[in-house]
Amino acid sequence: MLTRRQFLIGMGAVAASTLVSLACGKKTAFSNANSVGAVIPLDCDWVIENVSIIDGTGSLAYPGKVAVKGENIVAVGDFVYPATSKVIDGQGFVLAPGFIDIHTHTEDYVHSGESMAAVLSQGVTMQIGGNCGRSPLDIAGYFQTLPHLAINYGLLIGYATLREAVIGRVHGKTSPAALSKMQEKLAAGLQSGALGLSTGLEYFPQNYATTEELIALCEVVKEYGGFYATHIRSEYDAVLPALEEAIQIGIKANLPVQYSHIKAGYQRNWPKFPKIIEMLEEAKKSGLDITSDVYPYTYSSTDLGIKPLRPSISEENMLIAVTHPLVFYGSDSGLYSGGRASHPRAYGTFPRYLGYIVREKNTLPLEKAIAKMSGEPAKRLSLKDRGQIGPGYKADLVLFDAHEVIDKATFEHPSVLSEGIRQVWVNGQLAWSEGKVLENNKGQVIS
Repeated sequence: MLTRRQFLIGMGAVAASTLVSLACGKKTAFSNANSVGAVIPLDCDWVIENVSIIDGTGSLAYPGKVAVKGENIVAVGDFVYPATSKVIDGQGFVLAPGFIDIHTHTEDYVHSGESMAAVLSQGVTMQIGGNCGRSPLDIAGYFQTLPHLAINYGLLIGYATLREAVIGRVHGKTSPAALSKMQEKLAAGLQSGALGLSTGLEYFPQNYATTEELIALCEVVKEYGGFYATHIRSEYDAVLPALEEAIQIGIKANLPVQYSHIKAGYQRNWPKFPKIIEMLEEAKKSGLDITSDVYPYTYSSTDLGIKPLRPSISEENMLIAVTHPLVFYGSDSGLYSGGRASHPRAYGTFPRYLGYIVREKNTLPLEKAIAKMSGEPAKRLSLKDRGQIGPGYKADLVLFDAHEVIDKATFEHPSVLSEGIRQVWVNGQLAWSEGKVLENNKGQVIS
């Protein structure tokens, strides 16, 4: 994992307070420069002011300004900056940490070097690929051959990828010898920067994986400080025993679990959703580090093949999930050549949360929703310098109009850009502005 520093910000009455900044690794307090009370200006490249800051912790928004030096935030709140610094007028919009999409299927698209408009236009500055059991096998080679990286990007290594590399696409259980080789390849992937192991146990050939085999693999992940991200064995009729299996794997291997795209599919299973939530809560109380992610749509990619469209997820259950403290947000999106998408979540997930879930449905406060897009997934990824706005954090930032932000992608037209995201910075560099992708190679590998 990357070495990162933890910075804590006192939030009480912050709009009227003077904060400590960190510039170029040197701690600088705002204090009198000499006996006549002159204030030492902050060393920074640019400042954004006249913004409502939502810092990613869930705390209330507050007015202020933010200063950036290089790729880091160096001050938040009220401070003095030199006349040579570039100043951006935030026009009273919301400034939030860049959004983190922890569940995507975009590794081929990212590797192609195509435009990241679908991602940046949502305020997303980081994605995690390699979910549901499929990923590149050569993690290091993947990143070494990227043409450029416009966003921050990390990968899980998939169970199907490991299995097929050892025994191919065959039916049947894995032999002890094959499992040993899979463990070796998993360790190599984790050494190369993979964040953990992913599974998609509903799909061939992953449906042949045994619980014992998965525990053995997760024990390797534990050694490298990673986590287990699982599309459980059934999201439909057998959803409860499937979730119980995921919980037991986490407990027996003693590692964190990320329960992918929580749902109880098909109307006959909707009454099971409160039990799913209860199981998550009980697992958490027992000591398991378990969280889940959800997308703000009532239909999955599997549902798209049904005409007319018949959503498999209830609106009520989806809204329960989006407010629960153990659930944060992910898109489960895929992107294809030319920016084509089959599901509107690839273009609309995060603005849909801001517009439909928060503003229109009034389901939860904006500050809590922002935390579920930034601070909470950053915690799952063990990132100490991303996911919040504060001195020392990376300058992944999104400026948006809380009154206008909304998704425009639909079931019929899934590849339509959202509206209301004004500007997006990735590691301190402007990457999206007023509807356009800018030249940006400042994305970093997350490992």
